[in-house]
Amino acid sequence: MSHIINPQYDDVGSDKYGTKFPKTSVTARVVTLVSLIVSAAVLKTNTVSFDDVTFLSYKTFHSYKYTFYVTIFGIAYTLMQLPSAIYYMKQKTHLISSFGYLKFNFYADKIVVFLLATGAGAAFGLTMDLKKLDSNGNDSKVQDFLTIAYIPSAFLLVGGIAAGISSIHSSLALTKTN
Repeated sequence: MSHIINPQYDDVGSDKYGTKFPKTSVTARVVTLVSLIVSAAVLKTNTVSFDDVTFLSYKTFHSYKYTFYVTIFGIAYTLMQLPSAIYYMKQKTHLISSFGYLKFNFYADKIVVFLLATGAGAAFGLTMDLKKLDSNGNDSKVQDFLTIAYIPSAFLLVGGIAAGISSIHSSLALTKTN
């Protein structure tokens, strides 16, 4: 069953999703990459020293370690997918046009979105719990560390949302072949 498209709504694109589809796909991948890089950089540099022996960093807490490694995985995956998205934007055809590759993108995008969401949730949750433990704010260095810990969590959340948009694009690309 074919659908008749009203000419006033057709943007005369090269495929049935129009010309904006490849551009939003690349934009979502770039936003994901930039936000994940910012998240990893802030998480890695957020350290507090109390004396020569005692310090706090992302390595001190398992949730922050998980968040950091999920962010690094997301950066690697996005770097792997970005050339394909750029090629699709320029050529209006997939770099690898096999159905298996499209299925890989479909499932891998879903897994990456899930991992980024759990990483953001773990970091937000731990930060909120640790702030409750020191609710009086007695140690300003710990409070500063925890306040800064919100920043990579927020950027990771933005990266997860952008990866979700990429996931929707991979779903549409997969259904377009059927």
